[in-house]
Amino acid sequence: MRIPIPAGAAAFAIILGIFPAAAADTGTACAVGKKYIEAVQRKDFDTVVSLFAADAEFSTPTGPVLHGAEIGKFYKTTVASTQNLIVRAQSFVGSGAECYFEIWTKSKKNADGIWVPDADGEFIRGAIDHFTLDANGKVTRLVAFPAPTARMFK
Repeated sequence: MRIPIPAGAAAFAIILGIFPAAAADTGTACAVGKKYIEAVQRKDFDTVVSLFAADAEFSTPTGPVLHGAEIGKFYKTTVASTQNLIVRAQSFVGSGAECYFEIWTKSKKNADGIWVPDADGEFIRGAIDHFTLDANGKVTRLVAFPAPTARMFK
């Protein structure tokens, strides 16, 4: 018998290694999360923006909370201008309208000991993203929890 586990609890259980990622249920929101990361990898920010609802909210990894059109501007300026941004995603867990996953970035430590994007670096965990979808399959809320030492965007 499979016991349902809330998406948030399952995500943190995987991160802590309590049970393997293979046991995770990847629902609709995780499919959107995978489209999102594939578009970021291609630097296709029009596709990234198209995944969001018009009234979406995005808690960025650097702190500001963006709404609606501000989200598109963030991706098309801040993220698009980030040099050497190479990402991959792993450990997707969720069901239906919610999904959590890790975003790893190729990075090196700068002079201050902070990991920053670098194409010649190693993959480090940069953030954990949490997607919430509406009934139309659009992202209504994205919260990007940054790793303590990572600085994906300056």
